[in-house]
Amino acid sequence: MSSKPRVLVVDDKRNMVSLMKKVLRNDASVSGAVCGRDAIAALEAEEFDVVLCDLKMPDVHGVEVLRACRRLRPNAEFILMTAHASVDTAVDALRLGAYDYLTKPFDPEAARLVVLRALARAAAHLPEPSGAGESGNEFLPGVIGRSKEMLELASLVQRIAVSDSTVLLLGDTGTGKERVSRAIHTLSPRSGNRFVPVNCAAIPGELLESELFGYTKGSFTGANRDRAGLFEEAHEGTLFLDEIGDMRSSLQAKLTRVLEERAIRRIGDSKERPVDVRLIAATHRDIEEMIHEGTFREDLWYRLNVATVRLPPLRDRQGDIELLAQRFLKERARAANRTLRGFSEAATHALHEYDWPGNVRQLRAAVERASIIAMGEWITEADLPPEIFGRRSVSAPPPDLVELTWQQVLDSSRDRAAPHYLRALLAKHRGRVSEAATQAGVERESFYRLLRRYELNAANFRKDPD
Repeated sequence: MSSKPRVLVVDDKRNMVSLMKKVLRNDASVSGAVCGRDAIAALEAEEFDVVLCDLKMPDVHGVEVLRACRRLRPNAEFILMTAHASVDTAVDALRLGAYDYLTKPFDPEAARLVVLRALARAAAHLPEPSGAGESGNEFLPGVIGRSKEMLELASLVQRIAVSDSTVLLLGDTGTGKERVSRAIHTLSPRSGNRFVPVNCAAIPGELLESELFGYTKGSFTGANRDRAGLFEEAHEGTLFLDEIGDMRSSLQAKLTRVLEERAIRRIGDSKERPVDVRLIAATHRDIEEMIHEGTFREDLWYRLNVATVRLPPLRDRQGDIELLAQRFLKERARAANRTLRGFSEAATHALHEYDWPGNVRQLRAAVERASIIAMGEWITEADLPPEIFGRRSVSAPPPDLVELTWQQVLDSSRDRAAPHYLRALLAKHRGRVSEAATQAGVERESFYRLLRRYELNAANFRKDPD
């Protein structure tokens, strides 16, 4: 009998079974079933470590095979194969206990990596994922979410991770760009090598070049030895450049050359050194507008805009707000060695009503504050930060108007209406600021000030072509 782990592939298309047998030939002993009934019979008769099953089959639905697998082989990991149009059903399957899902058509190597992770989980006897538990909501390593938006993000990231392409992460501050970059590295063939992060906005422009490329002894005052830069440190691994929109233009030109030549030159050195690095860049800025304004190089944009991932803001992930808040509360309870059971109904409602301009980072800080000042085991509305009640959505009840001055009424009405008006304009014009400003009847710079005031990012309203 083979000592390899066992995988059952279930699909009514025999070529899919043949494909996965070929892809996994060095990793597992693969059996096939061409219908749901055959799959259930196989599960009744034999042990399997992983089941890879199609969602739609002519006899028995993939979800029914999942239920049978949970009953017959509770220690087996289950992976669903589905078309993009069936993502909602995939969400239900994950909540029923599926380990992961693959969206057809998929890259065979991407599928292999998903199966290998499932086999590793099975071999380690880790707790089974569950829709109610923490592990079942971690569809990317270190990234928590169960909303449709996060499942679609996870599917895209898994496909991108197995390639070696440059990745550009776009999204508001606090949406988790570094966590997603680490997940890409973890899921990539480079995962055994270094992940090197650097925040371009946190390092002064004149120092960033030496940090990235290194320098030779005597090349400038204080350079008393040769020093390798971060590109060399990340050799055969991943370099994450956060807030690349803050990089000065002269350094953008050098970065473009590195991406073209796959070699760096230390400051003060005449010799080029080859580097094998996967680059992931991220920014909350509107890069296309920066190109229009001349503050970001178009040739660098072409090099970066290979595999682009837009991270959804927390306000668009309503299904994740309570989940994340509970997760952060558990972390605080463990750290403080105290009992914190959850959020009151009023507090939960307040969390959902707020639009979270600071995204997940702001939610974590709000939960931490609430856990510190809470007197009992439950977080109440009074424990939440006061700003949450100043930025309610349009559905929230207005304050008692008779207690306000006329100017306060005008200011309050403007601040409630303006974000919705600006979002509607940006959505109509697909994030094109110049067109939105023209319709609003204001100068483009004034429109930008409005966006900054209400913490909106035009890039989030750009729709990728179908």
